[in-house]
Amino acid sequence: MMHSPPKIAYTICSANHLAYAKTMADSLLQVAPEYMVMIGLADRINNRFSVDEFLPHQLIEVEQLAIPAFGSMSRQYTLIELNCAMKPFLAQYILDREQPDILLYIDADIFFYQSIAPIEAVLTQNAIAITPHFFTPINDGALPMERDVLRSGIYNAGFIAMKNNAITQSFLQWWAERLTNQCYYNFAEGMAVDQNWLNLVPLFFENVAIVQHKGCNVAYWNLHERNLTVRNHAVWVNETELLIFLHISGYKFETPHILSKHQTRFQLSELPVLQNLLENYRALVNKNGYARYCQMPCFFARPIKKSTGIMAFINRVLQPLGIKITNT
Repeated sequence: MMHSPPKIAYTICSANHLAYAKTMADSLLQVAPEYMVMIGLADRINNRFSVDEFLPHQLIEVEQLAIPAFGSMSRQYTLIELNCAMKPFLAQYILDREQPDILLYIDADIFFYQSIAPIEAVLTQNAIAITPHFFTPINDGALPMERDVLRSGIYNAGFIAMKNNAITQSFLQWWAERLTNQCYYNFAEGMAVDQNWLNLVPLFFENVAIVQHKGCNVAYWNLHERNLTVRNHAVWVNETELLIFLHISGYKFETPHILSKHQTRFQLSELPVLQNLLENYRALVNKNGYARYCQMPCFFARPIKKSTGIMAFINRVLQPLGIKITNT
């Protein structure tokens, strides 16, 4: 009789990001082959592709979760808002159905390079492990600034490690209740989809750890404190810790010379190690069907309406503040 694996990782995306999701999942299995990866699809397959293309990873359409409020959520949320809102619901589904010992949430645009044993070690004494955007002050006038992190969330919601216990279950229930109708991008209202809710998690729940390993969640937002070098065919962070995973946020294949649309601090050409990692990553995502999947429309979520007239003018004024108002 086969038993469910004790360790599961999951991600959530719509069809247009499936090439990223497969690339992430493949990279995790290279460093942690004992994991099962489940791809939550905030979309419908609708005969557009075969689930066999993603084996050994499993695809789950979000409608299978039977979320009572899903109808209203799909009408009120944009595509990115809906994807973010699904995170706790799919986690609850997996914990209930598969009963893993460890559950990892991983954004589709993450890539693994080394063993995740240091992260699992954190869970031996803790229920939940989260990663901050950065650890050290920054005040050079470039983006992102400290106030951007205050606005969008101290911790990055692209990676969350959880042990299957009562604390995690309470956290997921609390998070699910909030994201049912409070998962918007609206910085003026203090809302940054699912992410800034995590600010409260170390206060509301016991045994929540902040991952200290600088090789975790390396991204444009913390490169001011994390220098990448290569030694003995491995990538090191500050020459002291191995790069475990890179979070490739805001990187566009159409402009591969630009590190991220969300930052102004670094030129990618000045970061040769990272530039090489991104070139290799782009090749893998392309091999996994990027050109095919990126064009697929989503069956759910409210479309973003472009601002016109006076609204467009207001948004131009507010742009330096990172605030955008949309028509409803």
